[in-house]
Amino acid sequence: MPLRRGHASVRAALVVAAVGLLAVATWIVAGDVLPGGRWFAVHLFTLGVLSPLVLALSQHFAATLTRTDEGRTVPLTLLFTAGAVAVLAGVAGGQRLVLVVGATVAAAAVTVGDVRLRRARRSATGARFGWVVRLYERAHGAFLHGAVLGALLGAGVLGGGWYLPARLAHLHANVLGWGVLTLLATVVFLGPTVLRRQIEPGADERAARTLRHGATGLSVALLALLAMGVGGAGAVAARLLAAAGLAVFAWVGTSAVRPVLRTALRGSPSPGRWPLAAACAWLVVGLWADVAVVALGVWAALDALGVLALVGVLLQTILGAAMHLTPVAFGRDRPHRDDLRRRVAHASVPRTVALDLGVLLVVGTAAWRALGGEVTTGLPGGIGWALVVMAVATFPIALSGAALRGGRPVG
Repeated sequence: MPLRRGHASVRAALVVAAVGLLAVATWIVAGDVLPGGRWFAVHLFTLGVLSPLVLALSQHFAATLTRTDEGRTVPLTLLFTAGAVAVLAGVAGGQRLVLVVGATVAAAAVTVGDVRLRRARRSATGARFGWVVRLYERAHGAFLHGAVLGALLGAGVLGGGWYLPARLAHLHANVLGWGVLTLLATVVFLGPTVLRRQIEPGADERAARTLRHGATGLSVALLALLAMGVGGAGAVAARLLAAAGLAVFAWVGTSAVRPVLRTALRGSPSPGRWPLAAACAWLVVGLWADVAVVALGVWAALDALGVLALVGVLLQTILGAAMHLTPVAFGRDRPHRDDLRRRVAHASVPRTVALDLGVLLVVGTAAWRALGGEVTTGLPGGIGWALVVMAVATFPIALSGAALRGGRPVG
């Protein structure tokens, strides 16, 4: 039996993300042997794993929530991926023109996605989760601002006293605005489906009221972080304003994921239960730690926060969502979907434990170093990365097998 055409965008995004995850694991293991080293692996994850999923799934979920035609998302995802590859090649090879062209192509794909989201939201009538689509639009806007800053940084335009503020704004726009804001909007309606449990009554109504304020707080924080480039007392005031905006975002984010976390801890038959619960817990810790880091200006702690956000939060969310989406997207019929569910759920608990222990070791080592502690050996961090890589590498292999066993789309 052929695959259903309506999930083509999900299949494409999952396959791209699976290939990206294997590449990230390769770069982490290789260390400084491959071009760019582990720093390159961070951008490989954000551009090659996180971003294609955010772009494609936001289009798919928006069409589902607004009951409108999704359109051609697969070419859009592939266009973005081509731009991302050019950005990565430009960074690795030191080719600024290639980097700028790639960033332009990727930004163009996200702009098209933003326009499509707005069109879907405006053409929908009485959509209960229309506010989710509006948050997707704001996340797309955050990516575009982050992409502009990233391109300017990569091209060497922003330097001197503006380099650090622009880099901070770029990181927060892409990680919190593009990644976490999309996560918060999605987990409210997808979380119960993944967990196979009804969430607490009123959770989605509360999220609809508060998440838009969190997005505004993040926007204020991004502008304030960039304004730190003025220097002097103005930079201090801007930093404190940024911390205040991030505190609003942290408060709203905590209130949004708390019902999902409680539902997961109460029990669920879903294999995505523990990755989702762990991601929610790390998210709360990470959001409030970020507030403290910005308020105090302890920029050395950003490495620890980066691992926490990208691996502890976003990667685990991706794994949990993929456990739910893979059987739906690649299953030809009910027996095949049941078989895929068993295969992607295999060793879910050990994988989650290994990944979170790895995150704890890496984040703890980086945080200790940032606080001025002496690190006499790289063994804890090395063990941590080894655990993360082992946990990560198992899933895309299973996912690739699911893709190879799929059939042709329905004509």
